[in-house]
Amino acid sequence: MAVKPTDQQILAAVAKHSRHGEMTYVVRNILAMDHGFRGLKTDFVRRRLKAMERAGLVKQVPSQHFATQLCWAVAAPPEEKEGME
Repeated sequence: MAVKPTDQQILAAVAKHSRHGEMTYVVRNILAMDHGFRGLKTDFVRRRLKAMERAGLVKQVPSQHFATQLCWAVAAPPEEKEGME
């Protein structure tokens, strides 16, 4: 059974070069090249990113160049509202 990247490793790959968001296949390639997950499938990364999106860790952003590519960016933490305790 192949070892899969953790959500933290995937999040770090999204944040690594992400100024405007990274496409799913780019996140997969970063994990394969920088972390040694050579046999990693793009669909695994996409499923984990969608789960992380539901958890509020990442968000989908529009692609700069393509109409249908999924791009991902780290979600900004919710800001604290002043006067709320």
